[in-house]
Amino acid sequence: MRAWILLVSASTASAAFAACATSDETVPEHASQDASVPTVPEAAPSDAASDVETDAAVPICSEAGWCTTSLPDRDLMMKDIWPLPGRAFAIAESATLGVKVLEWRDQDAAWKYIDDNTQNQLDGNYAGTIWAPNDDTVYYAVASYIYRGARLPPPATGWSWSRQRLEDNSHVGDPAHAAHDHGRPRNPGTVEDYPALGVWGIDANDVYAWYSNTVYHWKSEDGGAPSWVAEYVADDPDVESEHLFFVSAAGSGADDVWFAGVRNSWWTDNSHFGNCPFLVRKTPEGFARVADGAPPGGLGSCAERGGLPRVGGAVGWLKDIQSTAPGAIIGLNAGREIVQISAEGVTVSVDPVPQFGAVNRPDAELRSFWRSSSDTWLTAWGLVIRGQETGDGGTYAISPLSLNGAPTRAAMHRVRGTSDTNLWAIGNGYAFHKTTP
Repeated sequence: MRAWILLVSASTASAAFAACATSDETVPEHASQDASVPTVPEAAPSDAASDVETDAAVPICSEAGWCTTSLPDRDLMMKDIWPLPGRAFAIAESATLGVKVLEWRDQDAAWKYIDDNTQNQLDGNYAGTIWAPNDDTVYYAVASYIYRGARLPPPATGWSWSRQRLEDNSHVGDPAHAAHDHGRPRNPGTVEDYPALGVWGIDANDVYAWYSNTVYHWKSEDGGAPSWVAEYVADDPDVESEHLFFVSAAGSGADDVWFAGVRNSWWTDNSHFGNCPFLVRKTPEGFARVADGAPPGGLGSCAERGGLPRVGGAVGWLKDIQSTAPGAIIGLNAGREIVQISAEGVTVSVDPVPQFGAVNRPDAELRSFWRSSSDTWLTAWGLVIRGQETGDGGTYAISPLSLNGAPTRAAMHRVRGTSDTNLWAIGNGYAFHKTTP
């Protein structure tokens, strides 16, 4: 029997719980900070010369090499980004504009909108993820739809767009669940909505999407035009109130594709939720559940479920998974621990991630994760954190975004790059680009 070994790197952050469904709950602006968490001062007000915000077209770079880029509108909440050499594609939400899709080109040093705005005619407008296999093709997810864009051939400019709606297969036929969208559950760690809706691919000819509890594959059936075909549905809740959501995908090739999800269940008092990650892997033999966890009935760790190993011990979500080799992935679990998972079985290593927190923020949840060939990159509220030679003897430190080294006053939703010299960190009102080691 093939052994599944889960490698866990845990920090000491405390767990937080919240409802899986969308709510209006917000994080207090001036909650007290745990004294055990090291903090750094907030950045100066936005009109101060030392702050990272600027109206100038020329980027201002921090000592760590993070340069601000000028966004076309100041209220853009940059949610996801897919970098390529020389350019990047991003998706954002705006209170005034709705969901917007942008392209950055190094040669222009500018962001430009490339969407056709039809995405803002949909109900329940919210952004999922964005992915691009090359310079001329881009996919993005919005409010249960997947859009596909193709750059028009010269001398024409602009993009042509097509879209397809994905079906919500969670609790089908249950009137109690018919009225709400299962594509935007609440992440209890950040107390914010997080998309269970995204798109990612091995290459331009092998693209997957996920929505709610279902994995879709872009393919042709019976010689027809390609479309999004449901290939796997995670439909085994332990109780009626439980939901299963997919939130991330990665893989090394067509025969090794992984999907990370969360099993979300409320406790008996109906006021708190437990969240435990699960993993599905696609091989030539098909889809198989390879890890799972049962939410606790109170404070505690996820338990093994169905004879499968659990992903770490912490209650929370597994996000931002990334392939490290055939049959192996790495990801961010519960906003506090890095987990490595191998299909073949490897030795266990521990890589503690220390907490970093900005003042006046009660949460020190790590929000995103990306690993280059040499370094580990993470974001928290207002911060980017860099891990070098992580593991025994490795170090984590804040990678300053602003000129004075202080955090921004905004959520930093994503860090991702193609290398340590083409790296992006994005958040509410910010898109930082790093091109130095």
